[in-house]
Amino acid sequence: MKNNFKAGFVTVIGKPNVGKSTLINQLIGEKIAIVSPRPQTTRNIIKGIVTFDEAQVIFLDTPGIISFNKTRTLVDRHVVGEALKSLEGTDIIAIMVEPFSIYEEDRFVLEKLKKTK
Repeated sequence: MKNNFKAGFVTVIGKPNVGKSTLINQLIGEKIAIVSPRPQTTRNIIKGIVTFDEAQVIFLDTPGIISFNKTRTLVDRHVVGEALKSLEGTDIIAIMVEPFSIYEEDRFVLEKLKKTK
């Protein structure tokens, strides 16, 4: 049976400073996302497209997700909300975590994913 896949969305999520933007830049093959040691550098969803012979993949780089009780400002809360909204309608969700440790933010992301359809 032939695969009919032609295009799809891959959303990369995780806590701040886990390497989401670095991964996206590598996958796309150019620097489309700012990389910085400062948390919450990515404040908007950044899209990058990779075109293959038979298909296209749209990668979404999201702001770092922190639990709402750790957000200090309304802007931070909005940024996290937008990142979580990007999960709706995506074809694949890739969660980035640091090796050897699970953080509160990772658990928060997993809880939100359980509620995503």
